[in-house]
Amino acid sequence: MEKIMINPLVDIGPFRLGMCREEVEQTFLSLDHWRANDGNPVNSSYIEMLFTREHFEYDSNDRVKFIQLINPNYSGRFHIPCLFQAVDVFTTKADDLIHRLSKEYPMIGDADPRTGCSFVIPELELSFWREGIMNDEIINDPAFLEMSEENQELEKRYFYFTTVSIGAPGYFDFMKVYQQNH
Repeated sequence: MEKIMINPLVDIGPFRLGMCREEVEQTFLSLDHWRANDGNPVNSSYIEMLFTREHFEYDSNDRVKFIQLINPNYSGRFHIPCLFQAVDVFTTKADDLIHRLSKEYPMIGDADPRTGCSFVIPELELSFWREGIMNDEIINDPAFLEMSEENQELEKRYFYFTTVSIGAPGYFDFMKVYQQNH
């Protein structure tokens, strides 16, 4: 696998909405050749670093209704393009990605891409999330500049999204309700 395609309402990479648990497990096993090549056979495979089993949710029929993909750059060991509409969602700055997508799709979630962590495109059941915020103002702030280099590098991760997720139809309806009530 040279890249992971994000197809809202359908799949992310090898995992499809509607798969049963056994199919998900078989997919993980079939991608065993993605093991980290560092001589330790018990290491997670790269696919297990990108898709942890806890990042799948199942409906009452035990079918996948939610899939979450983790930014491969967080592992620090590899990079694989994760593409939505030919854009790598993990190497494009979060605020740039949201500005670009908001021209084409209505969004709910945080109001400002520069300061927000969570964004959903309801018509696509597509979600982007980052655990912290980084922007040009913060990176030039004296408090940031006083941090150790190591901490600065960790904080710079927040220029980019931490996860991208897809849901089955109606999955993110709770966000619409939350938005209306706040």
